[in-house]
Amino acid sequence: MLGRKNKKTNRNGALSAVAPDQTFPIGSRVFAGTLFGLLLFAGAGGWAATAQLTGAIIAPGQVKVDRNMKSVQHRDGGIISEIAVKEGDFVTKGQVMLRLDDAETRAELSIVRTQLIELTARQVRLMAERDNLDAIILSPELSSRLEEHHHIFFGENRLFEGNRQNRKSQKEQLELGIDQLGQEVTGLEAQRDSKTDEIALVKIEHDKIKGLTDKRLIETSRKYVIDREMAKLVGEKGEVEASIARAKAKMSEIQIQIIAIDETARTEAQRELSSIEPKLSELRERRIAIEDRLARTDIRAPLSGTVNELAVHTIGGVITPAEKLVTLVPADAALKIEAKLAPTDIDQVFVGQPAKLRFSAFNQRTTPELFGSIAYVSAATSTDPATGQVYYLADVIVPADELEKLGDGKLLPGMPVEVFVSTEERTALSFLAKPLADQFSRAFKEQ
Repeated sequence: MLGRKNKKTNRNGALSAVAPDQTFPIGSRVFAGTLFGLLLFAGAGGWAATAQLTGAIIAPGQVKVDRNMKSVQHRDGGIISEIAVKEGDFVTKGQVMLRLDDAETRAELSIVRTQLIELTARQVRLMAERDNLDAIILSPELSSRLEEHHHIFFGENRLFEGNRQNRKSQKEQLELGIDQLGQEVTGLEAQRDSKTDEIALVKIEHDKIKGLTDKRLIETSRKYVIDREMAKLVGEKGEVEASIARAKAKMSEIQIQIIAIDETARTEAQRELSSIEPKLSELRERRIAIEDRLARTDIRAPLSGTVNELAVHTIGGVITPAEKLVTLVPADAALKIEAKLAPTDIDQVFVGQPAKLRFSAFNQRTTPELFGSIAYVSAATSTDPATGQVYYLADVIVPADELEKLGDGKLLPGMPVEVFVSTEERTALSFLAKPLADQFSRAFKEQ
């Protein structure tokens, strides 16, 4: 066997060969190394062929709210007058978060309310005229506004009294005519009675003369005189009775005119009432719409939760209709992990499959990994509009006892998560051989 030669320096500084060193022969070292390598290879191969390793699919994920976050918008838009919250604030349902300038809306509402009061006051005045009342009757609602709008009610009441007095004067004038005609009828009736008495006397005299004439005791001419007198009296009585009839007919006409005064006023009032009703309905609808618009100048939280995003920051800034103003995370909404799975891995993922979660937002040295399970796998792919990436969505639920491992750490919507979805167990040799087998399979495919 060959040994290593030692060299030695002599006194003159020259090197001289000495006998070989037989302590560490090279052949034994090579043999030992070869044997160790064979044993290592055999051990590694045996481990690779028999050891079962759990596979995993790695997918990026994000902490999300189990229910969708609520976006608060405004239908009409407007000018911001107050910002009452900031991002991260907790708000209760109905709490004011933003206020819009309401000066224009309040002015419009004031105009509509005044028009409503004016028309309503006119309505109750016309109703009193229609029903021929002695005074306007106000409802409790109108009575409560009497002081605020006194001039309106005063004007309508004065108009009501004026119309009532005018009708009263017209009726009094007509009634005076009836009285005069009544007196005339009384006089005519007296004349008629007088004529009746005269006719009765003349008739007596006529009967006497007729008897004497028939006996030829007096001349026939006397009888003619009495006949003419009788005819004259009967004619005069007829004229008086005709005058009485005309006077009474006139009285009836005047009575009808008196009734017509109230009927005309009633008809006119009803006609105006009919024209007012549509205007009142329109104004009431406008008032409701404006009051609703005014109420919506206070932008309130639709539910209790945390302000996640505030889109407005400037007092006096203008917002457009339907613009997203505030995003709320519901207070009672649970958090979930949403993972994006590659389409090539979807056949290995199913509901109930265990998953391991790693939160990169936390300190990895102090934050443990959490364990959960797949709760949902989407039936179709989705596409990220920004990157064009195609993926399946999967939801991972984490038990409460696992979340307790975070300690003071708190999960917030939007946190990034690495999701490791456990797959079937395979040997290490299978993991190493499959890529090579796939490569060979593709390499020998006929093109």
